[in-house]
Amino acid sequence: MPKTSYILASGSRTDSPGIRRDVIQRADHTEERSYGSAATGGFDAADFAHRVDAAGGDVTAAVHQWLVETGRIHPGAHINHLEIRTWRPR
Repeated sequence: MPKTSYILASGSRTDSPGIRRDVIQRADHTEERSYGSAATGGFDAADFAHRVDAAGGDVTAAVHQWLVETGRIHPGAHINHLEIRTWRPR
């Protein structure tokens, strides 16, 4: 997303507690931020599945809604790119 879409400062503990602080800032004035990790436990899969179902199967809309609900982005923000990584416990 464009840097101006975010409410919280990049790399702040409020924005991403327990996550690496290396926010990637791109030449096109967008930023890459990380939420959830193996170290912090990530997100509850059932909760996220419910969010996606509530958004009519639109994963980007579900993530956008979560970011708005948690006060991380402005409601009118546009997600340019979304990468989701999953893993299973061993």
